[in-house]
Amino acid sequence: DVGMFRAGMARISGACTIISAGHQGDRAGLTATAVCSVSAEPPRMLVCVNRNVRAHQVIVASQRLGVNVLDVEHEGLAKRFAGMVQGVMCSDRFLEGDWVDSANGVPLLRGALVSFEGRVIEETISGTHSIFLCEVTGVSTSASDASALVYFNRNFVPISAD
Repeated sequence: DVGMFRAGMARISGACTIISAGHQGDRAGLTATAVCSVSAEPPRMLVCVNRNVRAHQVIVASQRLGVNVLDVEHEGLAKRFAGMVQGVMCSDRFLEGDWVDSANGVPLLRGALVSFEGRVIEETISGTHSIFLCEVTGVSTSASDASALVYFNRNFVPISAD
């Protein structure tokens, strides 16, 4: 049953990321935990995005995306991109945070623990989501050793290496 599945998935902690995309000056993004490494050689990542969100359309149009891994200082941004801040929608989400567009037009968050830029090489539809297999074309890390922000049991939680 769907309720039991969601309750069970809430027990799996995941790194908080903002999936970002840009196409012809249009920006879109969402908070997500459904991101993982596929291989190091060649560098590839998997990103799952609901097909009903605007960011999905922008990713499909551009065939590029960013995966911005958040630290604890970015909890407000995580909520903003998750639709938890009333009155903030669409590209207005980018009005907070230090965003810079890559040469390919992908918005990347300066100060993220790490930002990956990816080129979509395959899309698989499964249920309500698209699974994007991406070739990683760029990686930038923060000089900060801040704590990571994870999502567990429907809450944002800090975690550190200490």
